[in-house]
Amino acid sequence: MQKPKTFLGWAGVVFMLTVIAVIVMLAASIAFVVVAGVAILGAVIALVLLLAKRKAEKSREIE
Repeated sequence: MQKPKTFLGWAGVVFMLTVIAVIVMLAASIAFVVVAGVAILGAVIALVLLLAKRKAEKSREIE
């Protein structure tokens, strides 16, 4: 790639780098939301299983 020779050429390069940075930031934020959602879902499932296990143990103690 040749270096731009005019100010508008440099502005175009900076604009393209800015667009690429914004795309990368959007992808990272979407990935963060997905990872956080999976983590919350895993925590909820673990909590439900833990509560079910405790309830089963209590019902065995009563019998």
